[in-house]
Amino acid sequence: MSKRRRLQNYIFQRFEVTIDAISARGWGQGTYIDGDQKVSVEVRGAVVGDRVVVEGRRIEDSILQCVCIEVVSTTYPRIASTCPHSAIRCNKNTGCGGCTLRQWAYDTQCQMKRDILLKMLAKEGIDSPVEPIIPCQNLTYYRNKMELSFGPNGAEEIGVGLHPSGFRYEVIDMQYCDMLSPLLPELAQKTTIWARQHGVPYFKFRENSGFLRLLTLRVGSRTSETMVILTTTGVDSIALADGSTQSAISLVESFENEVLKQLSQPIGSFYWSIINAQKGRQTEIIDHLRFGSPVLHEKMVMTTEDHALHYEILPHAFFQPNTLQAEVLYRTVLSHAKGHMAPKTPVLDLYCGTGTIALSFAIHGHKAIAIDIEKQAIENARENARNNRLESQIDFYAGDTADILKKLLDEHADFSDYLLVIDPPRRGLLPTAYRQIMRMRQKTIIYVSCNPESLAEDLKKFSQDGYKIEKIQPVDMLPHTAHLETVVTLIRT
Repeated sequence: MSKRRRLQNYIFQRFEVTIDAISARGWGQGTYIDGDQKVSVEVRGAVVGDRVVVEGRRIEDSILQCVCIEVVSTTYPRIASTCPHSAIRCNKNTGCGGCTLRQWAYDTQCQMKRDILLKMLAKEGIDSPVEPIIPCQNLTYYRNKMELSFGPNGAEEIGVGLHPSGFRYEVIDMQYCDMLSPLLPELAQKTTIWARQHGVPYFKFRENSGFLRLLTLRVGSRTSETMVILTTTGVDSIALADGSTQSAISLVESFENEVLKQLSQPIGSFYWSIINAQKGRQTEIIDHLRFGSPVLHEKMVMTTEDHALHYEILPHAFFQPNTLQAEVLYRTVLSHAKGHMAPKTPVLDLYCGTGTIALSFAIHGHKAIAIDIEKQAIENARENARNNRLESQIDFYAGDTADILKKLLDEHADFSDYLLVIDPPRRGLLPTAYRQIMRMRQKTIIYVSCNPESLAEDLKKFSQDGYKIEKIQPVDMLPHTAHLETVVTLIRT
């Protein structure tokens, strides 16, 4: 019998298990012993030190995913959640998959995250001291963007909100959320009422039919500007619940008049975004600016107002989801670099994304080279540099990091006096990129990580190849979630 088939026997079964680890997404992990069977489980709502009664729900990568039914004993006491959607998935509108650590006090959350980092480092044989986590000052309304989905709400009515944990299509009717802005639940509720009154169908993935797909709200944390993006399919005529049909443009106009213009505060700009997706063809996204500014303006203060970076954010552009804590993260990078560079030391920024790290150094007078594989990210980074009048100080390259480094090094580029900053994706450094980094043999490397597991694996390689860990500084970017950023300074010995 296959392992997956054996695990099927535990779906909707209840049993006790001790949690001895926590995953990167904040779920407890443990092993259930059933006779001669060892079942690896992952439990939402449980953490290290818990003895819990769980119920098996689904299987993913040979792991039985469960929900926590009862806490038998615990190391970290729970607190009452202020969010009505955060309970386990037993009733409609509960089980939100967003804030996985919400039922613990914030100082406990930080302790958990630091423990995860320490465990990952110890697993790779790294015993370097880890600084206390730099906490987030704003525990509510800290996000600057949230994307809500349209779908069935558990009662076969259309709803708009986040998905319950473990559900791909069903959504929670958002009644409350204190992560982005008080405007968010108001927008969600008014949109839900509008969609039900008009009988507008949501997009059904399996049938490839329907109209409404996503509703996105972006807010400037420092500018208070707002942008709404309504994402739909590309159909021109929509069959409504009462059997009538209506054009797409008339429904969008109705949404503007009956939802957006009825909100408690005015919206700065509104985009209608159309996704044309057909099998065998490249997906096309067409954005129509319905009113307001084509961009959302935002700024990040690096050290003082004189060192503030200004951004013009397009509807689909990436931007760090917590603006104020992103400032803390990048100030930490600057602080780590300060003792290892002169006033004119140039910077090599790998995996630069939209260019914020390179810009952070450029605004303090440093030249920079920035590389990223995403062409759109590099285009956005160049635009950010122009907006801040820093385009002459940064050379941007779009392409695979390993390929570009190899080409530059083969052409005898001299990076000997550069400070190297690496901010790789969650998987960490690929072997091809690591080999080119080792060719440079930089004296100082600042490594920025969003994944403690891949960070530990990469730090082990650097340690084996002649680098000493000078400082490890975790930064909590997203309270109530397991997400953790870490800044590490490496010195070649």
